[in-house]
Amino acid sequence: MLKSILAATALTASVLATSAQAEVFKLAVPQKGAWETGIAHIGEKMGFFKEVGLDIDPLYTRGGSETVQAVLAGSVDLAVSNGILGTIGSYSKGAPIRITAASMTGTPEIFWYVRTDSDIKSVKDLAGKTLGFSQPGSSTHLIIQEALRHFGVQAKVVPSGAQPGSYTMVMSKQIDAGWAVPPFMLNEIAEGKVRMLFTGLEVPSLQGQTTRVHVTNADTLKDKRDMLVRFHRALQKSLDFAYSDDKALEIYAAFGEVTVPVAREVRDKFHPKANMQIKQINDLDRSMAQSFDFKFTDKLMKAEEVKGLFDMLAQ
Repeated sequence: MLKSILAATALTASVLATSAQAEVFKLAVPQKGAWETGIAHIGEKMGFFKEVGLDIDPLYTRGGSETVQAVLAGSVDLAVSNGILGTIGSYSKGAPIRITAASMTGTPEIFWYVRTDSDIKSVKDLAGKTLGFSQPGSSTHLIIQEALRHFGVQAKVVPSGAQPGSYTMVMSKQIDAGWAVPPFMLNEIAEGKVRMLFTGLEVPSLQGQTTRVHVTNADTLKDKRDMLVRFHRALQKSLDFAYSDDKALEIYAAFGEVTVPVAREVRDKFHPKANMQIKQINDLDRSMAQSFDFKFTDKLMKAEEVKGLFDMLAQ
């Protein structure tokens, strides 16, 4: 009995010491409740970041330019899941921003929807209509413009903010189509309030391309490099755990306020692990061309001109 008490006391002391020594890591997280941006939350709940001496302090944003501004202002140490076009655009204008890892490859999870009573039945019916996306420079901004180009449709795109705001604008007929990432809108679809119109998977040109990345400030990278390296190490462990242990589904279900079966659908159907890899930036030439085509950059950037944008920390 005495040995058990002593062992428990030692364990408690060790945990308290680790917690006391942990550095606060300020993390900008767009779209709270999404699976992709919830990986760090899963890792935090499992203690993976504590293991490397970090205490995650999340700042939830609506994505796009809002997230970039938090990075540039130095108010966060890192921002996860930021649109690559906006990141390239910021860098081209001299912003001290750096990409440290990939976040999403392709577009398996994003979709657009309309009211059930809408006369829009297909993408072709979007001609002359109004579609929402989150924020300028976000991946939703990229996807909707590339989708319209792919389908040969002329429509107006407007920033509708986070998913609740986009839903409100659709239901009040301020816009014709809104965007979502599961688990958002799954209940509304099941209840017959809205219809899914198309998904990012229907835009073939984007499927092998890195669409979202993790970013930091150049000064933060210089001053806190070791801390950032430790974060990425724990993030990779969190990602591996999220796809290998159903405990991750329980954590995410509570975080996203959904059932475990819905959490499993969100993970397995909409977020294949291969698309969530963080070590490699794919199809950069296409991203640079899109950045110019969609006016994020003033000229078509060459590979050597964006070399300094990348400092990949995920190993």
